[in-house]
Amino acid sequence: MTALCRVGGALAALLSTVTVGAAAPHDAAFVAWAKAHAVPLPACASIRSGADYRAVAGALGEVRVVALGEPVHGAHEPLALRNCLFRYLVEEQGFTAIALETGLNESHRLRDYAAGGNGDVREIARRGYTWGFWRYPENIELLEWIRSYNLDPSHARKIAIYGVDVSGGDADGNWLRARITLEEALDYLGRVAPARAVALRKGIAPFLERFSAPGYRTLTGRERTEFRRSLARLLDVFDTRRADLVAASSQKDYEWARQNVVAAQQLQGLFDVSGLPDPEGELLPGDYRADAARDTAMAANVLWAIDQEGPKGRLLVFAHNGHVMNAHTRGGLWKVYERAPAAMGVHLRRSLGRDLLVVGTSSPARAGSAGEPGTIDTALARVGRAHFLLDIRPASGDAARWLSEEQSISVNYTTEGLVAPRKAFDLLLHFDQLTSSQRAR
Repeated sequence: MTALCRVGGALAALLSTVTVGAAAPHDAAFVAWAKAHAVPLPACASIRSGADYRAVAGALGEVRVVALGEPVHGAHEPLALRNCLFRYLVEEQGFTAIALETGLNESHRLRDYAAGGNGDVREIARRGYTWGFWRYPENIELLEWIRSYNLDPSHARKIAIYGVDVSGGDADGNWLRARITLEEALDYLGRVAPARAVALRKGIAPFLERFSAPGYRTLTGRERTEFRRSLARLLDVFDTRRADLVAASSQKDYEWARQNVVAAQQLQGLFDVSGLPDPEGELLPGDYRADAARDTAMAANVLWAIDQEGPKGRLLVFAHNGHVMNAHTRGGLWKVYERAPAAMGVHLRRSLGRDLLVVGTSSPARAGSAGEPGTIDTALARVGRAHFLLDIRPASGDAARWLSEEQSISVNYTTEGLVAPRKAFDLLLHFDQLTSSQRAR
């Protein structure tokens, strides 16, 4: 399991109400500038009621991908804002899809249901959201709203939902369901090209039972090489027989089946660099490799998702600040790393340039928690507004200098990350308090 999920998994139970603690050192010039430029955010109880986010949309401009971060998994306010903002972006700004920090393979269940498929929404969510995110009612609400929107015949362009995380994730970090990526790709070929599927399945079958983090560690070097070659052969069939496969199925089914093979390669790459976990659950110096592999995969999946949406597609990406930021993971519990791994946002900025806008979300650390508010959280708390948006790109003078220097930001209310805010984020959202999402059992 990578570090952000390892730290964040138990936080919903920890998180009750987050309030401003003691002020950390901050730059008075930045706080004064922020007070003059902060834009209040309208409250939005649910995606059904909606809200007017014209001020936010004006800051987003015409970018194709907006990456919105959250400071902790399981807080109600960022999830509710995500839902209301997404509705506004769809209805008023032409956004066509949302991409979430959940497994790519699993999310096709969300996609099918949102497109009008049958099933119980809670069971669909349980199977389609990884890391236990199905327990947050805001995620159920989002899925139901997208489905309702798509079933309205007046909406010619339908809305898509994607998971962009590594597939097969689970709470203990063993990736025991990794094999689903290959099973679904092979099942697809079994339907549309059965003769080819037989030989490909035969080559991969010996590895399926051990395609998990602990199982992969039992493979010899020669077996790993052969498995890698088997995956390459499988992907080659998808690429060389593309026209025939699409003709025998559909473009969408083909693309998702092919991306499952890519997802399997992502998992193998993750397993290749993942060492034995520390028995006490602590991070080890070499664990940066696993974080780097995961965020690289997430970025590739985001780029795949926006490619699926076509030239007129626009995508809202929602994930932890530690993934969306255009920065390397440093500070806090990650200071043990031999090297600071690049977050997903670094790869997206490299590929998308000005077509990407990164929004970080801040809130002071929970009183009594192990972590203290970072300098970013404390400075924004002193603006004195309940929740607001701040476009930090136009800052100048001492405010710009403060934003260009390394600052800290609370991560999961148990540790902190170090970033230069103006590089890591384009906009900042701030909530003066967070409450826990009412988790379903």
